[in-house]
Amino acid sequence: MIDRIRNNPRAAELLADVFDFDITRLDPVEPVRLASGGDLTPIAGDASGGTFFDCGGPVLYASSEGSAGVLAPDLTAALELIVGIPTWHDVVGSAPDLDAMREAFTSSYAELKDEFEPEIDAHRAEVAAELGLADVPADELLARLRTSLTDSDLVLLNEEGDAFDRL
Repeated sequence: MIDRIRNNPRAAELLADVFDFDITRLDPVEPVRLASGGDLTPIAGDASGGTFFDCGGPVLYASSEGSAGVLAPDLTAALELIVGIPTWHDVVGSAPDLDAMREAFTSSYAELKDEFEPEIDAHRAEVAAELGLADVPADELLARLRTSLTDSDLVLLNEEGDAFDRL
């Protein structure tokens, strides 16, 4: 999937500029590792200094503020989430309460669309078409996110060995 993004400049541009998933930003703000010693490969970054990691399948997000969590079981599912729930950052704090996650999404998405990105629906459809992503309903994406955040046993450590807080 990363190669598909690299080979599609329009999708890469939209992912970076609209969805804050920039495959050219690969440097985490600090050295990190998984407590398990497993694979941890940076695949993208965001404007706030956060990093998306491939953990040999699952995609983990680490914020620059010291919190981390698994967003999805694989990169395709992570991109479906990032494109389908572009305000996912505003939703994770409400997990595991699915109703609260839904309310956070509804509110933050309306604000995004009204105040910052009026063409968000068109951009979502374009990126999904360019990358062959499934059109997954928001409720299903939120349920998947809740499961990924709560069921994962991956723990991210900083260079001192301190665990990141859970998203």
